[in-house]
Amino acid sequence: MPASKIPEEIKKYRPGTCTEIKLISGHYYVYSYKSVKLPSGRWGKKTGKCIGTIIPDKGFCPNKNYKDGNDDDITILEYGQYALVSEICASVKDDLEACFPIDRASQMFAYAVILYVNNFAHTDQIRRYYEQSWLSLEYKDFAFKMGKTAINTVLDDLGRRTRRVKIYEQHLLDNSTSEVAIDGHAIGSCSAENDLSEAGFKFSYLKEEQVNLLMGYDVNTGMPLFSRIFRGSCNDKTAVQDLMELLNYKDILFIVDRGFYSQKNIELFSSNGNTYIVPLPSNTNTFKELTAKIKYTGSFYYQSGKKHSRIQYRRNRISDTETVYIFRDVEENEKCRYNYTHCMELGRPGYTPEGLEAQKENFGVYVLQTNSKMKSKQVFEAYKKRWGIETFYQYLKNKGDFNNLMIQDYYREQGFAFMMLITGQIHQKMNDALKLLNDNTISIYDILLMARCMKIEHRGNFWTLKNTRKRDLEILKSLGFQPKQSIPA
Repeated sequence: MPASKIPEEIKKYRPGTCTEIKLISGHYYVYSYKSVKLPSGRWGKKTGKCIGTIIPDKGFCPNKNYKDGNDDDITILEYGQYALVSEICASVKDDLEACFPIDRASQMFAYAVILYVNNFAHTDQIRRYYEQSWLSLEYKDFAFKMGKTAINTVLDDLGRRTRRVKIYEQHLLDNSTSEVAIDGHAIGSCSAENDLSEAGFKFSYLKEEQVNLLMGYDVNTGMPLFSRIFRGSCNDKTAVQDLMELLNYKDILFIVDRGFYSQKNIELFSSNGNTYIVPLPSNTNTFKELTAKIKYTGSFYYQSGKKHSRIQYRRNRISDTETVYIFRDVEENEKCRYNYTHCMELGRPGYTPEGLEAQKENFGVYVLQTNSKMKSKQVFEAYKKRWGIETFYQYLKNKGDFNNLMIQDYYREQGFAFMMLITGQIHQKMNDALKLLNDNTISIYDILLMARCMKIEHRGNFWTLKNTRKRDLEILKSLGFQPKQSIPA
């Protein structure tokens, strides 16, 4: 029907300009159009997309993606927690920008901030978090997107095109304190066709197949340095051999658990000026011979936080380059004896006087093999710092909720291992900032809740800070963060 034949009661609902109404099969559809120059030199009209329908006596009903400039855009954004984390962890973004194009570095950093602030989120949830946050304002000049397809592309590129990933991890390793713990962490996998998912050693605990995350961790700074995901049935002893081929390790002290002990790994940990500390497995002949009748020849005091312990030790040279130290924590030994005796008194199965007699001398005992030239106390202190990576894995599991990732694709899963690395670095930077408060009653999660209250609202030509408290502002200032009172729109 020509435009002149469209009833006036329908025309009055026509939205905006450069639109036209068409009657098709008894329904009134509204199309956009634009003026174009015809080959004859005259100007004509080119019809565009359908933008909605007009319902008689009701009005214009726009399509989902139609915008006329008066839409209900978001005018209040989540600000405090995103701006806080971005400010405190700016050095992580700087490191990413040194190894990746600036737009990709900013995209990955924004993704990691979302994962840290909100805990684990699936790829189809990231866009909404991004659009509702200050991050969308901070990175509005960049062309990157944060939808499911865009995030999956990021993960695929990280897993498939690994040159920049290796450069980044090598940069972290080269700037570390050179004392590195490596350990594995099993993650449940409920994906049906995952290239890496298999029944592993934690199947009875997880009740499902798993993938194995292997990470390197600076024991002095608490900073994760590199990461990869391996098949669920691949044990740490085997996986670390592949990990050792990825980067250039030089003059590194590797601090690992007994699950990494093998002659081949000992050789890897000893090459290129590297040294190692590893517990000696109890089924080896060396362990059995050295622990048959232990006579401690020295002692020292070990301090960890407010805890003080007396450590007895014996040094045993087993080759020209290798030494086995036997340490016994006297306080831990006494505590374990008491607990064992208490369990006997409660009648718990498996606790017997014979068992106590057989085990009492081994409570609190560490048998460590090393090729380093450190003194006995230094060896013990270095090994005890390995516990930091276990604490970090507790964050990934319990606080970060990186469980059941539901990623099937091999490349995306490797890419997500890198994103867990970045999120872990953000976590450590925030923990370091928290120490500035010197207040054991406030946790990092209390700080995030404080910051989360702060919003920014679009007023005129500015986004204005809202919903703040003086006490919260003072605490955040102590961390090195001062929120902006207004931000240009």
